[in-house]
Amino acid sequence: MDGRAFDDDARARGRIATLIGVDEAGRGPLAGPVVVAAVSLPKVPFGELSQIRDSKMMTPKSRARLFGVIRFHALAVSVAWAHPRAIDRDNILAATLSAMGRAARRAAAKAGGEPVLVLVDGPREIRAFDLPQRTVVDGDAKSLCIAAASVVAKVVRDRWMERLARRHPGYGFESHKGYGTKAHLSALSDLGPCSAHRLTYEPVARQAAPR
Repeated sequence: MDGRAFDDDARARGRIATLIGVDEAGRGPLAGPVVVAAVSLPKVPFGELSQIRDSKMMTPKSRARLFGVIRFHALAVSVAWAHPRAIDRDNILAATLSAMGRAARRAAAKAGGEPVLVLVDGPREIRAFDLPQRTVVDGDAKSLCIAAASVVAKVVRDRWMERLARRHPGYGFESHKGYGTKAHLSALSDLGPCSAHRLTYEPVARQAAPR
């Protein structure tokens, strides 16, 4: 079943008017936020919308192009953030699920149309959430709406990490996007953590307090 067929089936089973896909980017890095996107697509995703795939399977150039297509043609696009201090305070899972809830509610309000079904990538439901939801393991490979959300989340986060690279030079955020690469670990050892780092993540936690 391709992404469009999966979404069509989900709509048909519940007679859904508004289908919203939710996905995140950035749970694993040592630095930067988790970015969550929620996207509602037209029931008949014409043209390039039908070409959307899991963002991990696309080149940066393709993601950037389809990001523009999604923003122009989607019924609703919403983004929410879990910044490093929220991740340190609440833990990565709680901070991510909270951001998913905020993004999904805003997308539902923008898209309009009842009933609504939120498709959440992964095995965990959004906590304290008032909209119908369904978890979809490997959802970015199954659902067109979730794949679209994965593209938006990835592009927004990558662009933010490039901004953080200018704010915090020397760490290489523009290249590794905060992941624990050899170059990032070397910079962390030399410079210590900055305010963009997640202080509860190893090996950041072993370093000095942020500047």
